[in-house]
Amino acid sequence: MSGQAWIDLAAADRQQRVHAEVCVIGGGAAGIYLATQLARNGTSVVIVEAGPVICTDTNSIGFEPIFETAPYAGATTGRFFGMGGSTSHWGGALVPHTIYDLRSTMPFANEWAHIVNVVEDKSFEVLWQLGYRGKVDFDSFAGQSIAQATAALADCGIHVQASLHLPFRHKNLAGLLKVSKDWKLVPRVFFNAVVTTWEIRSGHLDNTNVGKVDAVINEVEAVSRNGNKLTVSADKFVIAAGAIESARILLELNQSKPQSVLPATAMPGRYLSDHLSLTIADVAPKSLKTAARMFVPRFSKGWMRTFRFLQKNVTESAPRAFAHFNFSNRSRGFYLAKEVLSAMQRKRVPAVTLADIAGGAGDLMLLLYNRFMHSRMYVPKDTPAYMQLDIEQKAIGENCIHLTDHLDEYGRSIASISWKVTNKDMDRINEMAQIFLSKWPGKKAGLPELKSRNISDIGVKPYDAYHPTGTCRMGDDVEAVVDRNLKVYGVKNLWVSSTGVLPSAGTANPTFTMLCLTHRLADHLRNVH
Repeated sequence: MSGQAWIDLAAADRQQRVHAEVCVIGGGAAGIYLATQLARNGTSVVIVEAGPVICTDTNSIGFEPIFETAPYAGATTGRFFGMGGSTSHWGGALVPHTIYDLRSTMPFANEWAHIVNVVEDKSFEVLWQLGYRGKVDFDSFAGQSIAQATAALADCGIHVQASLHLPFRHKNLAGLLKVSKDWKLVPRVFFNAVVTTWEIRSGHLDNTNVGKVDAVINEVEAVSRNGNKLTVSADKFVIAAGAIESARILLELNQSKPQSVLPATAMPGRYLSDHLSLTIADVAPKSLKTAARMFVPRFSKGWMRTFRFLQKNVTESAPRAFAHFNFSNRSRGFYLAKEVLSAMQRKRVPAVTLADIAGGAGDLMLLLYNRFMHSRMYVPKDTPAYMQLDIEQKAIGENCIHLTDHLDEYGRSIASISWKVTNKDMDRINEMAQIFLSKWPGKKAGLPELKSRNISDIGVKPYDAYHPTGTCRMGDDVEAVVDRNLKVYGVKNLWVSSTGVLPSAGTANPTFTMLCLTHRLADHLRNVH
């Protein structure tokens, strides 16, 4: 990384002014990926990141929201600010949305068809940029590594998909900003810089009085906690601040003029949804060895692979969902390895003691042996295992983000979030769990036996998976916020790249799909004049 290219606004001159072809607001996964794609092809880019170099949480940066109903952990525990954003803490799972997300007669069918086509088109290029040098084999890897299980499940209407997990040294996508000799330009990065003000040339009636011309953004102003200011003028602006913060920024922008900048019918901040995750079955004690032998994570080309289960031939109205095994690995060696590698990802000192090292040394050796000799994750004998179901939450208008009259320390309106799990959500989870477990063939097919849990119990509650979507939804209907090129309706030179553009969570962790859409956006921006 070039020291000249990274500037701490809090430690810079009181007034900074810069110009770029593209200003990217947000230094998380989408913002970094977009900036590097543009810069390596000769586009001048400025990244404006609200957080510090080392990521911090919402409370530390002063972005804690207000909750009107139940707290939404995706806006607190699952959200980080700083270079790399939430990738400084995430698990690094890369999973594509596929044909299993298509519902031809359901709402947003055209949007999902577009999303799946983009993922199919851009998967190889995105994986290559992230450092993966294998073929795109999300759907074929399982058939090669666990052929018996894959065939047996296919006969029962269950498709096995293999996720890719970024190696720990690459999980924090801030590493993509390491300057390469083949780059034509280096992105300039300003951190500790919170965007507070937009200078907008409002849309107006054109000469023929046919309709409203899109507004144009001239520049943005950002501030640090100590009052230093940065003004960025640019030809194009991209909000890449995550699903929650991107919606908040759009709401602020929309209120910056006496008249709405976005179309009056557009709904930024509405339809917040996530994956709802719940354990639906335990692996029978006598099947723990079978479960570990078949479904523990594998390693291929230095990348971890895990298995997910998708229901085939579902009805048009069925919610999108996937299932996977969780292994409750409690060995001290596993904790030791995870802590050291997580510290590397988060750029901090590992929190381990000499007692931890001594107590975990034996298991750590077994972990290393299985990793490098058998390309498998080691789990101790009789490790408990569970079947987890993740189902997309139904997007409803009541789950939303809006601005309050309360101001934070930067003078911005504090966001209020209304989010809850409805009875309808629980009915959908229960229905999909019963269908999935009825299809699972179990011991008769040589697979682990599952003991279903009573998820209808009133005390059983799902939790969100930190996969917020829907807040800046893509579409061609009147409520949509961005079009299929991710351009914001009503603004000529503004785009959004976040998981918020997805209509719902679908059958996959949304980050990989967001990166594919971002890659396409980079291609698009190079051709916009």
